Amino acid sequence: MLQMLSTRILLGGKVRRITTYLLPLLFTLLALPAMAQRYVSIADTVSYEVHFRWDRSKLDTMYMGNNHVFDAMAQQIDSLGKSRIDSIVIVSQSSPEGPYYYNQNLSHRRAAAMRRYMEGRHPDIRERLTIEPDGESWLQLRAYVLKDTHLEQADKERIVNLIDDDSIAISLKKRRLSRDEQYRYLYKTYYPKIRNSRIQIVYHHLFEYPSPVGTQPVRFPALGVPPTSIEPMPVSTKRTFVRDTLVIAAKTNLLYDAVTALNFELELPIGEHWSVAVEDVFPWWESDNKYCFQMWEMGIEGRYWFRQNTHYVDKLRGHFLGAYVMSSKFDFQNDYDICYQGEYWSTGLTYGYSMKLTHHLNMEFSISVGWLSSAYRHYYPADDYSLLWRDRGDSGRVGYFGPTKLKVALVWPIRIQYKNRRAVR
Repeated sequence: MLQMLSTRILLGGKVRRITTYLLPLLFTLLALPAMAQRYVSIADTVSYEVHFRWDRSKLDTMYMGNNHVFDAMAQQIDSLGKSRIDSIVIVSQSSPEGPYYYNQNLSHRRAAAMRRYMEGRHPDIRERLTIEPDGESWLQLRAYVLKDTHLEQADKERIVNLIDDDSIAISLKKRRLSRDEQYRYLYKTYYPKIRNSRIQIVYHHLFEYPSPVGTQPVRFPALGVPPTSIEPMPVSTKRTFVRDTLVIAAKTNLLYDAVTALNFELELPIGEHWSVAVEDVFPWWESDNKYCFQMWEMGIEGRYWFRQNTHYVDKLRGHFLGAYVMSSKFDFQNDYDICYQGEYWSTGLTYGYSMKLTHHLNMEFSISVGWLSSAYRHYYPADDYSLLWRDRGDSGRVGYFGPTKLKVALVWPIRIQYKNRRAVR
């Protein structure tokens, strides 16, 4: 009897100890689903703006506080880490001034510059970067105008109506805006702000939300979708037309001009890489049968430009390789020393480089190498220079291979606008 009682007491103690340890564990397991519902992964977005100088795509850390933006952005990315970053979108814009297609290209270059910086500073997030060049920032200018506290309501309505008018060409819209009485204020106050790249970092984190067991779970935005409180970049949906610009380059070779050899050249770009140039050299003067410098040379050259000249301000700039053919007739006399008439033709290759000199002028440097074949006839003047005598014993043809032309040319790109029928969104 005593043994049975001892066994019951022993078993009761073990049961109590088991119950003491197992019950909390059981309640913990049962409560896990309810606890799990209290932590939800949601998406969030943080935005930064980096500004660019006028007509520049190079990052300038000392411009408009960009250095502080770069530091804050790098600190934010480093603190989040790769695992929490869903995506990074770079939206680049340009101010609505100048040629439309040039601004499109400028926004591309700004987006590419920001991407190179982000990839160099944070190489582990390279595959999560996306660039969206947005061209001219009309809608951002519109938003600034509406929020402005300096402009009168009539000024705001007039400017906004002009921005919203999609029945006129963009070039005409810019001209009308530039003549507005408030344009100088807009240009000084808001144009520097909208020459920017906006970097939007989409990341996720755990959000604690009390949700009792058995209640309907709370729905949060899906990962990768920014919350509605973040203002998205404006996207234009209007259709309009723009004006393209045809470029014809007028040139003169300064080396020829220096020796009084008047010359003129026209070059027309064809497509994105090709051009055709036509050259005429026409010095035509003589002095008392003693001195003569007469030459009429015509030539044509096809060129391939290594740079993709999509926008008119880029056309006929950079390095090029050409093939030429030319012919000429001449009469050169320097007293008794040089007295020759004749004709020649030449063909060969040209290499050159054209660069921007001023806002309206370029400078071109080139050298041509090829074959030149010339027929010549010698003559000599009389003692009193009253007559020129043909020397029938001194005539023939000569050939030459080597440098044939050297050019340092002043270039004036003539810009001719024409209406482009293609609609632009």
